[in-house]
Amino acid sequence: MNKTAKYKQTEIGEIPESWDVLPVEEFAEVVGGDTPSTKDSANFNGDIPWITPRDLSTWIDRYISRGERSISQKGIQGSGAKLLPKNTVLLTSRAPVGYLAIAQNPVSTNQGFKSLIPKDNADSLFTYYLMLNNIERLKNNASGSTFQELSGGVLKQMKFGLPLLKEQQQIASILSSLDDKIELNRKMNKTLEQMGKAMFKRWFVDDAKETKEVELLEIVEFNPRESLSKGIEATYLEMKDLPEQGMWVYSQVLKPYKGGTKFRNGDTLMARITPCLENGKSGFVNFLEDDEVAFGSTEYIVLRPKDKTHEEFVYYLVRDEGFREFAVRSMVGSSGRQRVQTDAIKHYRVSLPSNDIDQLFHSILKPIFEQIKSSAIENEKLSAIRDQLLPRLMNGKLRVN
Repeated sequence: MNKTAKYKQTEIGEIPESWDVLPVEEFAEVVGGDTPSTKDSANFNGDIPWITPRDLSTWIDRYISRGERSISQKGIQGSGAKLLPKNTVLLTSRAPVGYLAIAQNPVSTNQGFKSLIPKDNADSLFTYYLMLNNIERLKNNASGSTFQELSGGVLKQMKFGLPLLKEQQQIASILSSLDDKIELNRKMNKTLEQMGKAMFKRWFVDDAKETKEVELLEIVEFNPRESLSKGIEATYLEMKDLPEQGMWVYSQVLKPYKGGTKFRNGDTLMARITPCLENGKSGFVNFLEDDEVAFGSTEYIVLRPKDKTHEEFVYYLVRDEGFREFAVRSMVGSSGRQRVQTDAIKHYRVSLPSNDIDQLFHSILKPIFEQIKSSAIENEKLSAIRDQLLPRLMNGKLRVN
């Protein structure tokens, strides 16, 4: 705590002396949303972006411009949906409580939101970070027997510490500078991955030249044997942390080994169970130490190239739509528990390039994969710094000069 700053005790705890304790309704207008009648198709596919909680379920950036669907002027006029201005803080109030984003342009939402339109005494970015720092408190104020919902009335009366507008903007600027770099790195990594995917598709799918067809088992080991002793602590990757898009795995934990699929750097992982496979869950393992063996769900298929020059090729093959469709068609089992048959994809036929093309693809993609890894590691560090600063800045324990 800054010893030169003065603090006061309030109903929400200790805050800087110059800050006010205000209910939400005194610094933001709380606005709900609605769904136009689905019986009239004219209500949809208009020019008004319409956001639902589902749109934010996998959203990781601060700003959002549109969701999966849009509504028309007729739809918004004939329902309780509202046109929200740019920089509105979108907050889901049920199913679940606490997804957040900022409107990049005018949008509307369904009834699963209680959005905040900042007033003249509140900065939009600061309001976003204020809510982000209080997600658990927002959830704890929700109620309901069937499902938890944060009502507009309760949200309006929730009180927070608010500095003057200038200090809000300074606080938001510090946190935003970190998120700006994080989002830039994500966009760069997405572009690099798309470049690799386009090169793979052009060289080995659309315009395959100087290739020979082989079965996948000729170049890949499936679920190769590795040694991990029972009870030894090792890196563990949960299914929920296997990405649906992109190669980098952002979250792993250490836990005692009791069984599971084992893998090491250079392997490609793909989910074999529905709906994880259809959702795209796959990843490239490059987050381990040299010679480290990790483990994860028994619902992974591990693909290890027999030749290291095929590591990038195998990763993009697993991401290829044609391969995934083949894998989906091989699934067997009861509804909701269908699994890919490993023996089926072992016999998937691939166009293996000539040595020259093979080496060229590897030489181009290897540094790209390293750049993606470097940017992802930087993001982890930046995220940790932001997460440490967020509560201290938002409660005034760390002041901005």
